[in-house]
This record gives sequence, C-alpha cells and structure tokens, in this order.
Amino acid sequence: MIKVLDAVLLAVIILHLLAAPYTKVEESFTIQAIHDMLNYGVYPPHVLQQYDHTEFPGVVPRTFVGSLLVAACVRAADVVWSWATGASFITDKTHAQLHVQIAARAVLGAANFVGIVLVRRSLVKALADRGRGRLLGMFYTLMFVSQFHVAFYASRPLPNFVVLPFVNYGLSKLVAGEISGLSWLALCGAVFRLEVGVFAAVIAAVSSLVFGQSNVFQNAAFLIVPAALGCFVSFNVDSYFWRTPVLPELAAFDYNVVAGNAANWGVEPYAAYFTKYIVNFFRPPHVLFLGLFGLSTDPVQRSSRAQNSLRVLAVSALVFVAVMSLLPHKEWRFIVYTIPVFNAVAANGLAHLWTRRTRLAVHRVLLVLMLASTAVSFVLTCFMSYASSYNYPGGQAVAWVNEHVRARRVDAPVVVHVDVPACMTGVTRFTQLHDGSVVYNKTESLAALAVIWNDVDVLVTPNDLRYTAAADFVEPAPENWRELTQIPAFAGIRSASFVRHTVALVESLLLRAAFVRAVFAELRACRADTLRLYLQEALVLRPYLRVYERMGKDVLREVGDSPSDVEPVMSVEDVDPEAVKT
Repeated sequence: MIKVLDAVLLAVIILHLLAAPYTKVEESFTIQAIHDMLNYGVYPPHVLQQYDHTEFPGVVPRTFVGSLLVAACVRAADVVWSWATGASFITDKTHAQLHVQIAARAVLGAANFVGIVLVRRSLVKALADRGRGRLLGMFYTLMFVSQFHVAFYASRPLPNFVVLPFVNYGLSKLVAGEISGLSWLALCGAVFRLEVGVFAAVIAAVSSLVFGQSNVFQNAAFLIVPAALGCFVSFNVDSYFWRTPVLPELAAFDYNVVAGNAANWGVEPYAAYFTKYIVNFFRPPHVLFLGLFGLSTDPVQRSSRAQNSLRVLAVSALVFVAVMSLLPHKEWRFIVYTIPVFNAVAANGLAHLWTRRTRLAVHRVLLVLMLASTAVSFVLTCFMSYASSYNYPGGQAVAWVNEHVRARRVDAPVVVHVDVPACMTGVTRFTQLHDGSVVYNKTESLAALAVIWNDVDVLVTPNDLRYTAAADFVEPAPENWRELTQIPAFAGIRSASFVRHTVALVESLLLRAAFVRAVFAELRACRADTLRLYLQEALVLRPYLRVYERMGKDVLREVGDSPSDVEPVMSVEDVDPEAVKT
C-alpha cells in the first residue's frame, strides 16, 4: 500500500506540474540560469555574457549551485535521449523550449519526491513495531498527497524548494536518531537558504539542551564544519558565474536583515506564522489536531537511538517558527521546511488512533473525522491547483504569440515587446522561440522603449490601448493597434454559482448520471472538458493581458534625456521574489 501511495504522490506532483507548467518572477533566477546553462554552456567564461542575470542581476546575488545541479541532470537525460532517438530535445530549434522547462521542473519534482520518501523510510525503520511503522509511513505519505503547498511547489524552482530535497535528507537522518543529519542542514544553509542553517542550529540546541540527546560540542562541529564547506563551495561556484567575489547568502543576509531592507516588501505581526501561514498549510487543520496525539506518544523503543526524535523535531520546528517570527517580513516559504516535521507527527497521531480504534468509540469517531478531513483536504488541493493554473497569464500569452507568429510565416523577424507584468507571470527564455523568427524585447525604461517603439510588431501588455494615456515619450493611438486576444487570470472565487450548480447535480439523478458519464468518457480520452467547465463556475476570471498587433506608426514625443539618464519603470527584478504570491 505504501508503494501505491508513493506512486500516487509522484503522479500528483507531475499533474500539478502539467496543470501549471509556467513559472513566476520569484522562480525566474533559477529557471533562467538553467536555460542559459543548457543553451550556452558554462565554459569558457565569455559565454556568461549571454546569461539572463547579466541584464537582470536582481537586488541581491543568488546562488547558481541549484541551477547547476538541475541543469546537469537535464543534460544527462538529454544525452540518453539523443542516444535513443538520434536527436537532442534541448537543441531542437523548431519550437519553444517549454518542454525543456518542464523537464527541468520534473527533475526538481522528482528530487523532492525522493526526499519525502527518504523521510518516510526513516520513520518506518526507526519504529520497533514494524506493522505500526508501515502504518505511520502510509499515513505520512497520505498527508503529502492530500496537501497543496508541497505537492504544487515541489517542481517549482524556488530557492526554498531547490534546497528542500537536501533538507528532507537531513531530516531523514535526524528521524533515525543520527545527529549527523545536522551537517546537511548546515551545508544547505550556507549554500541555498540561510534560514535552513537557523533551523539546524535550533535542532542542535533543542536536542542537546532540552532533551539531552546529543552533545553540545559534537553538535557545534556538525554545524560549523559543513557550513564552512558550504561557504567554500558557494563562494567558488558563484564568484565564477557572477564574475566577482561573492557569497550570495551572506550578501542577502546583509541586505535583508542587517540593513533591514526586507521590511520594504511588507511587514506582518509577530504571530502571523502561527495564526495565518501554518494554518494555511493544513486546510482543514486536522494535521494540527493530530499533532497533539502524535506528541503524546513516542513510537520508538526507549533503547533506540531514535527515541524522542519526533518530539525533538516537533519542538525544534515550533521554536524555529518563533525565531523566524522575529523578522518583520514574513513569507510561508521561509518556514516550509517544518511541513515534513508536522506531517510526521500528525501521521504518528493518526496511526495512534488507528491502532486504538477498537478500544473506545471516541477513537473511532475521531479516526473517521480525521480521514474525512484528509479527503476534504485532497479535494481542496485539486481545486486550488486548477485555480492556480490561471495565475500564469504571461506564459499563456507568449505561447499564443508564438503560435500566431508561426502561422503568419513572415520573412523578417517579428519584434514582440513584453511588458513587466507578463514577464512576472510566466515569460522565461524557455518559452521563447529559438529559431530567430521572433525578437523578444523586454525593455523597461520608457525612454529606451520610445527609441524602438515603432519597430514593435506585437505588444503584450495589461493596458487597454483604447484608454491608455500618452506616456512621456510615446503617444499610442488606438487605431494603430489591433487587439488580437485577451489572456485571463484568476481574480477570485464565485462560490454562489458553484454551489447552485452542485446542488442541481445532487438533486437531479438524470443530470448527475449524464455528468458522471461525460467525465469518465473524457478521462478515458485524456480530456477533462466537462470537469473543467464545472470547476470554472467557481472561478472569477478577468482579462489580465492583451495582445496587440501594430497597424500603423505612433507619434513619438521629444526625448529630453538619454535613456541612461531616465529612471526606468518597475523592473521584474525590482519585485521581491518572496512577496509575489501564487
């Protein structure tokens, strides 16, 4: 049964990926770096001039280590593919490289899947009662299958999810009572995300000072040595790609924490993680309720070195969240590493109820309620995934433009200007045609844009040109632009209409039977049109981007300043990656 659930979890991660294959601005650095490594290589150094980060360096430097690992895996897969088919799926110039982006994300999703499985295996092996261990492992996997955040984001190249597989590997060691798991967390903290190092330090302190399960000095060695190694690796790799000596996590810490610039992206009360973000992780909150039962019992024999390991991690997770709450700027991704811990404790609580279901009626009632809540969580996850697929209008817009340009079959390259909102919601180098038929322009300075404005053939913008006022340097005339299409985006939930249609399905036997027949018939044909229309009744979709084609030349105003002297409009890289929410 556990292996069946493993297959289901992997399938859920893949389905989330295919439902929303595009990425957002907070993922842009990693995904663009993967593209550049695959298409331009990493050596000799002059190829780095073609990298996206040379044009859009961002507020603070970030590590290339994760991108390098993913790109290496994709390149290895391409070697096997080329050997089997005689053609590379990376260097194919006839289409955009969205399939390569999906492959890169699939590598990351598979890594996160393996990380979850490693923690589950440690849970099973650490238990004295093998039957109870398999039961706990099954419930642990079930938690991830039914929840939204980890499954949906497992394949997304956010720094937090690039590091999560390594965090889970470290946690798998700690669950088994191997304090050496701290080494992985400390190394990851130095390379990928500094808060992972904070989590490691908290676990070390709780294990030694609160539970007395490890030696303080030994823990310090497990933290300091790997952290130093991580700094060495990051410094050498990232200094090469950035072409200047840099330790990205140290630079980010200085900018965001020491200088206090993180507060520029918004502040929240101290308790926000506890009252808002953790609750949002688990909807309905049965995981938090089950955690009480999970902490009340230790599933490990007293003689085992894994004794109290779940309690150590649970207390550490809570202390870690309390420490992170001291920072005024809060994002759920900063504490995502606690989800495996909370799920493990909840799975232990559910296994505890299951083994005692025949003793008391209240145990049976609670067990039914918890399993029903898990089922509700899975339904909510499916709905949230579908709704989230409409959060990437930029990717959908550039895909539409690509098809439009290819259908025109023009001789000269088509110049497409993509506004910042489109770049923030799905446009990457992977989504662009690589055959030279399109020149994608992402100019952000109004003055620089005015210089090439009348050369733009296709415009992707959130603005309705019928009502757009003249800019400082460009006076767009509605008659000079023809609207080709509108790209909708998720704007809210329309519960009344959805409930009305659901009630009609429940009350009408004929309607319900026709609905079920249509859904199953389409699923057999790998389609879901009826189900999609049904779910759309619950969504509010509004036009977010418009695609225009030039019909005539616009009037250009006098440019008083050179483009370099004019303050640019908001850049994609000026947006805090942690502040943009799905």
